[in-house]
Amino acid sequence: MGKNDFDIDFDFEKEYGLDPKDFLDSDEHDDIDLSEFSDEDLGLTPSEDDVDADVYDQNFADGEASDDSYDQEDDLDAFLNMRRERAEENPQDTGDYAEEDFDPEEDYPEEDDFRGDAFGQDDYAEDYQEDSDEEESAQHQKQRTRKARKMPKITLPKIPMPNIFGKFVDVYFAPMLNKEMREGPVDPDNPRRRRRKSPAQIFKEVYLPPLIACICLILVMSFAVGSLSDFIQAKRDEADRKQSQQSSSISAAEQEAQRIQQIMDEAEALAMGYDYNGAIAKLETVGNLTEYTDVAAKRSEYVQAQQQLVEHNDPMLIPNLSFHVLIEDMTRALADQELGGSYNRNFVTTSEFKKILNQLYNNGYVLVDFDSFVGASVDTAGNDLFEKVPVALPADKKPIMITETMVNYFAYMIDGDNDAQKLPDAKGDGFASRLVVKNGEIKAEYVDASGQTLVGDYDLVPILESFIKEHPDFSYRGARAVLAVTGYEGIFGYRCNTSYIASVSQEYYDQEVAGAKEIVQALRDKGYTLACYTYNNATYGSYSVQQITADLQSWKQQIVPIIGDVDVFVFAKTSNISDYTGQAFQTMYNEGFRYFVAHGNEPWAEVNKTYVRQNRLMVTGEYMMWYAQNFNGIFDPAAVLDLTIRGNIPKGA
Repeated sequence: MGKNDFDIDFDFEKEYGLDPKDFLDSDEHDDIDLSEFSDEDLGLTPSEDDVDADVYDQNFADGEASDDSYDQEDDLDAFLNMRRERAEENPQDTGDYAEEDFDPEEDYPEEDDFRGDAFGQDDYAEDYQEDSDEEESAQHQKQRTRKARKMPKITLPKIPMPNIFGKFVDVYFAPMLNKEMREGPVDPDNPRRRRRKSPAQIFKEVYLPPLIACICLILVMSFAVGSLSDFIQAKRDEADRKQSQQSSSISAAEQEAQRIQQIMDEAEALAMGYDYNGAIAKLETVGNLTEYTDVAAKRSEYVQAQQQLVEHNDPMLIPNLSFHVLIEDMTRALADQELGGSYNRNFVTTSEFKKILNQLYNNGYVLVDFDSFVGASVDTAGNDLFEKVPVALPADKKPIMITETMVNYFAYMIDGDNDAQKLPDAKGDGFASRLVVKNGEIKAEYVDASGQTLVGDYDLVPILESFIKEHPDFSYRGARAVLAVTGYEGIFGYRCNTSYIASVSQEYYDQEVAGAKEIVQALRDKGYTLACYTYNNATYGSYSVQQITADLQSWKQQIVPIIGDVDVFVFAKTSNISDYTGQAFQTMYNEGFRYFVAHGNEPWAEVNKTYVRQNRLMVTGEYMMWYAQNFNGIFDPAAVLDLTIRGNIPKGA
């Protein structure tokens, strides 16, 4: 029987009246001779079961048990089943044997326990050493060579990674979901009863502190973010301020440069029109010229140019070339069987007029108007006073005037089928139909032979504008031509006579008046002089005072409200009044006319205190063909006339 066969719970004192501890502590055991007893007498002879047990113990101790003699996992399962059965038999006693309290790592003996005090190895080794050193040596040698115990393999379930959000919800809402956490402290009067926490207590103890902490954290972060944002914004504002200051300094310099350039451009335009006094005065608005060397140099240039100007003091030497409205397509004009010959005799084409302008410019002529050589004032009684003023031009330049009459675009010129409600049409005689404002410029509207409406340089005004734009030194101080109109079919191509109200409509009349006023203002802004060519294209030389009065009354009623007051009167056709002291003159003078232009074969003019008179040289196909001497020194009619289209130009009686 081995030492491990003793039951550690055996009570020797109860069974035999012997306390082994007292016995071992005394000297009585020294008198006992154990050799008198055999193993059989003492019951120490191992039985067959004991032998197997010893073999099992020895093999277990050496770690050499085979799979057939011992299976640790089966032994562990049997042990757990035994404890589970005992727990089922006695539910009240589950403290030491409840399955859920068993921890294999804590309850199952470790390798050192097999070797140490758990099986009494150390005590046994001491007793055995007293009996036999060889056996002790063999035992120790066997202990050194035994194999390490192989622990049972336990497979633990895989633990998934926690869901952060779910974990937060489980922890944070646990007091509301977990009954035990909702329970309060134990009631001292009734230990089995716990005081239930109210929702307010749960909120105060569980939720309020983190909420306060979160709010504080948010406030701190908001303050930090706000401070950082303010700092960044301050840096940006500072950078923007510096950039703005730099831009402002650059902008100020650019603006100053633009201001100086604009002043110099305006001064140059005045100088190109030979108004050097105005150009010099404009440059002096810059300020201290010593700070602007370019401006000072330009001023010196203008002063020198002004000193070289030559004054033209005799208005009689200023020719006034007079044209009717121009023909754009002479072929269409000549095709009119009734009026073709008249067109050939009395009109000039657009291409011929362009040639005349080029010749005038090359011959040193500069366009002037009445304001260029006539000075007007008012005396103390309110009477108009006129005087001559010189036209100051360079030595190689000389003044000239241009007049266009009948700038009405009559229906017979543009309405080939005599349908007054559809003007103009493709059956017209090749004339422009009206003046229009296009993109701020004055142009002429024209319907070609195919019926297509075009806008461009199809009459005298737009051609002259384009020419002055190309040659600004052709205009003296912004002078333009004189435009004379009748009134019985409206002005400048607009049917603004009240007779169209009844024949067409009030709406049509209102539209035509609006268009006429627009072009009138554009012409005035450009510097054109607007004049009366009688209301009915009448020959005042043969008219009585009563007839002149009636014609001017119609002018005053129909045209003045649209064109405004004018003081220039151009006699229609070749007429003129006999004297400028009679009733006819007085009638015209009382209507406000002060400048009188009549037909003549040579330049002539008179400027007195009361009025101004002048001749106009009519430029027509007939005059250029048969009276070319009227234009000697001004332009060459032979180089102007397009006889390949005109053919033989008839001569009037």
